[in-house]
Amino acid sequence: MHASHILASMVALASAAHALTIRNRHVADFRLFGEQGCSKQNQGIWTVIDLDFRPNECKSLGTSLPRSIRNVDINRGCQLSFYTDDACSAPSKRVCGQGECCNSAEGWRAWSMHSPHAISQVLNSERATTDTSLD
Repeated sequence: MHASHILASMVALASAAHALTIRNRHVADFRLFGEQGCSKQNQGIWTVIDLDFRPNECKSLGTSLPRSIRNVDINRGCQLSFYTDDACSAPSKRVCGQGECCNSAEGWRAWSMHSPHAISQVLNSERATTDTSLD
């Protein structure tokens, strides 16, 4: 009888640990510059975490209008794109690989991220939220 209680407790603990997801997983960093060439007028660095975006979601760069962006760091399998318009339209798209400096004379206005793992992370996050709200 005592062994069955211990076994049931271990199963419950393992199930709870499996339902937990790691929050704020680092995905990418990119640095913005006010001039082309990724060296003048440093406007700061953006750190992208898994909860910052949905796959291919168009995200504004806000009021800054960087003319170059360096993709400092990105997780394997992810793809970071920048756009010269606010709608992330295909003609204005530029995929920017890790370490690459991406220039735009007119300035960058938005970004998006494609991540093969992001879809499963979002679904797991939503499941964990749903599971804990039932308690």
